[in-house]
Amino acid sequence: MKKYYHIPDEYYLRIHFVRPRFKNNIENVLLYIANECCKIPETTCRDYANAINNAIRLFPGNIGLAQKTIDNWRTEISALCAFYNENKADDITYTSKLSFFLNEYQDLPQFFKFLMLSFQFPGGHIKAADNIELILHGVRFKPAQFILNVLLAGNKLLSELALDKEMSISDEEATYCIFNDLRVTSGRRSPDEVAELILNNRREKMYYYNSDDPRILNSKGSPRSREDVVRYAGDILDYMEIAGLLEKRLDGYFVLKPDAYSDVMVFVEDNTYFTGYESFYDKADLKAKMLSPIEPLWFKYVNDLVNPEKFKTDIRSIIDTSEFEVVFDDRISAIIESDTTTTKDIGNIGEAMVYSHEKQRLKLAGYDRFLHLIAIVDSPAYHPGFDIDSLEGDGTNHHRYIEVKTTISRQKINLYGFHMSPNEWAVAETHREHYYVYRLMLSAQDKTLYVLRNPVALYKTDQINALPRNGMEVSFEASKFKPVKLLSWQG
Repeated sequence: MKKYYHIPDEYYLRIHFVRPRFKNNIENVLLYIANECCKIPETTCRDYANAINNAIRLFPGNIGLAQKTIDNWRTEISALCAFYNENKADDITYTSKLSFFLNEYQDLPQFFKFLMLSFQFPGGHIKAADNIELILHGVRFKPAQFILNVLLAGNKLLSELALDKEMSISDEEATYCIFNDLRVTSGRRSPDEVAELILNNRREKMYYYNSDDPRILNSKGSPRSREDVVRYAGDILDYMEIAGLLEKRLDGYFVLKPDAYSDVMVFVEDNTYFTGYESFYDKADLKAKMLSPIEPLWFKYVNDLVNPEKFKTDIRSIIDTSEFEVVFDDRISAIIESDTTTTKDIGNIGEAMVYSHEKQRLKLAGYDRFLHLIAIVDSPAYHPGFDIDSLEGDGTNHHRYIEVKTTISRQKINLYGFHMSPNEWAVAETHREHYYVYRLMLSAQDKTLYVLRNPVALYKTDQINALPRNGMEVSFEASKFKPVKLLSWQG
């Protein structure tokens, strides 16, 4: 007979929050929406909502969605990511710092670290009525921080037992031993105790999801499915994986990601907490309207945590350099192998890969004797508006001026937008057909390169879109441009 782990009724409280309908494609959606938000000026709440709705409907696959679904997407994006601030009292909505941050740096692991660092209960990402329930039960809970502490505590316990194992956690264990237990979410049970509980439950061969448990009935009186019960804890674990804090094994269990120690320690030692709800804990008769003024303060708190210099992604955790069978030049090798390689080197990685590509392209075109003329423009005092000075390789002596726009992600990204500075756009207009944008998208599974020649002309002939914002926000449809095979130098 199966043995089920049971949370005592007096400690059972099911935590839930907004679960986006686009979760399975969340990286592409967030990059796209952040880019769209950056195009919308400060305006009335209604006009901003309409602009976001139009952008959501234009996302691939959404054209036929019902208006209610489009509205749900908008509210879910706002609740989860704080991409825009809605001030209903003054009837003003404006794009948030988080949107500009993600759109500019396009580093999704870094973005999700900030998302998980700020994610707490109670918080502005859930409805006021749900926050009231949490406050009345004394909940003060930061899930990502607690999960990391549980894994660290479990590793310590396993080490003390001389067991050559790594502490892991499943979505069921996170649901029943952490998320739905008030002893945890109200701060009365420590990570060490939870780690010991999980390991003991494994030794006792305990099961978790029990369809006979009356506490998991839905509104129709039927038992919720296992997937429905564990989805909230599962979402947080998935987000922590995207953030590069956890790694999901083939058996479905999550472990601390190798080489993520420094970022994990930032979470463990973090003492930031949004205190906007603290004054309500001693009140018995709470109303939703009493919490409404706190929401703008929450969004400000979340956005103020953003710091481009924090949580820079180690590029080596994204790109498996062992797959390249060619010998990169010293510049590429130095960037990839450096122990200090971080997000600021993403541009350098892109430039180095395109530099390698250009050498091989010209070699194949019979331009071996001119390879020494290819140069990466790398001077803090000189900003020519492009990254690489190459040659056309078409029988002329014309230069090819290349601006490299690089994005990294764990999943393959289908977002083709990028930002061009005022200087880059002006230089593109000057050099015309000899100016190129190399849009390089790197992920753990794929490396895709698009080459846009003469972007100003492409814009004027409606082949790409561009919106003025401190330069130009450029986007294009992949169906209009074929990806170019990324070449590697084979000297």
